[in-house]
Amino acid sequence: MSDKRCSRCSGPQKEGFILDATHNGFAIGHWAEGVPTFWFLKFLKTKGRRKFPMQSWRCSKCGLLETYANAPGDS
Repeated sequence: MSDKRCSRCSGPQKEGFILDATHNGFAIGHWAEGVPTFWFLKFLKTKGRRKFPMQSWRCSKCGLLETYANAPGDS
């Protein structure tokens, strides 16, 4: 059980994750550094950008989502 509290109402938070749709199903969402830029046909350019998996917490009281993208090894 987490002891994390909501920054808005101090309600209890539960850990979860944000889904990213893929061609074959779903993956855990990642944060990418920089402004989005696109290749041909609206494909996002991601090469050379730092990417971190997102951690998400939802308040059980007010529903606020807090999402973090810590570098691997960060707490």
